Amino acid sequence: MARKPKQICLFKNLSSEALDYARVSFVARRRKRAGEWRGMPCVPPGSLLESVISEFHEKTNIALEIPLCTFFHYVAGALITKGSKILFQGEAIEADFWSLVLAPSGAGKTWTEKKIGKGLEGVVPVIQSGAASAAAWLQEFAENPRALWIRDEFFQFLKGIEQSGGPLADLKGYLLQSYDNSTIERKTKKDVITIEKPVLSLLGFTALQPFTDGMSPESLLDGFAQRFGFVLAMPDPARPWRNFPSWSVNSEDWAMRFNSVIEGLLPEYQASPEAEEAFLTAFKKLSGGQDLDESFFRRVMWRGHKYALVYHVIRGLAAEPELTKEDYGWAARLLEMQLADAAEVLERCSRSDISRAIDAVDEIVRRLQAAGEPITARAVLGKTRLINSSAMARFVFKVLGVEEAVQRPRKQSQLAAA
Repeated sequence: MARKPKQICLFKNLSSEALDYARVSFVARRRKRAGEWRGMPCVPPGSLLESVISEFHEKTNIALEIPLCTFFHYVAGALITKGSKILFQGEAIEADFWSLVLAPSGAGKTWTEKKIGKGLEGVVPVIQSGAASAAAWLQEFAENPRALWIRDEFFQFLKGIEQSGGPLADLKGYLLQSYDNSTIERKTKKDVITIEKPVLSLLGFTALQPFTDGMSPESLLDGFAQRFGFVLAMPDPARPWRNFPSWSVNSEDWAMRFNSVIEGLLPEYQASPEAEEAFLTAFKKLSGGQDLDESFFRRVMWRGHKYALVYHVIRGLAAEPELTKEDYGWAARLLEMQLADAAEVLERCSRSDISRAIDAVDEIVRRLQAAGEPITARAVLGKTRLINSSAMARFVFKVLGVEEAVQRPRKQSQLAAA
């Protein structure tokens, strides 16, 4: 006799206290989303970044973390192309950080990247690789070994490189070598591909629900995943999608202003003594407020030097060789946001099935509403493995405050056809 799915058994055995906790937890998370955008303290006033964020805020319902991270990586890409580095306590550091933006499906990730890329008129070389094998990817990277790589559907890609013996399996090793700026070499029957001192800025986008459903906390804390800065890009309740039948941003002066910002880039920058002290202060402060693995935390904080250099440029100080404590202050704000997101991603990957089911149904309901389709238990059942019964779907509807659409009785002819 077939065993019942785990989710149904768990649902039936949940105590009233557990159900109440799930409901309260969800409501608390939803309330947390309301109000002023949390990333505004990370945006220097009067900067091009502020203008970009303002355009997306006023003319789209796209989560503003998406343009924030995209623009940030374009600045890093300019630094990498120029060969600019920051010296911190005698060590030369490249601006080659990795970020993974997690957002609900249909959140405008690709649209945003294309609009910003087009608005900057190709100033920064971008690898848009869809290579089906590690060898093909390496060949593309070898043609431009100091570049920005933007990759959509990153979770599917991640599963590909984790597949032993698959065509992408070797790519994980190449990426780790590029992260360490170590020489990459691949011998083929025809020739040898060699990349000395590769520098890669990596911006990945992925749908939130498949990622948190498919990743375990152990996977997130392994050596590869630790190298990413996790950013949650959730819908803004103050900017409902119904208010934006179309998206449009004015990027006419972006390229001119961006060129002006990066015009004075120097090959080398130095952190001032005050800046070094600001970093140490931020390290001690943030380490006391986060329940994260030590190696994970240290890797996150190391990106603070790279972020400080990016902020130095965003603030219009590219021609100034010394980074200030203000640059590190801006970097600390972004680090704090990413540390909070990393903790939430870990929590989402490890929490109970009922809590994950609530979030899954919330996203499905949003998609049904956007498509103008009725919200029913039947519509939900086929769209997530976390909901296995109509009773569970209807319970989650109550948690979300969603009213199920009344289903019309099926005609006899429809029943016969079924």
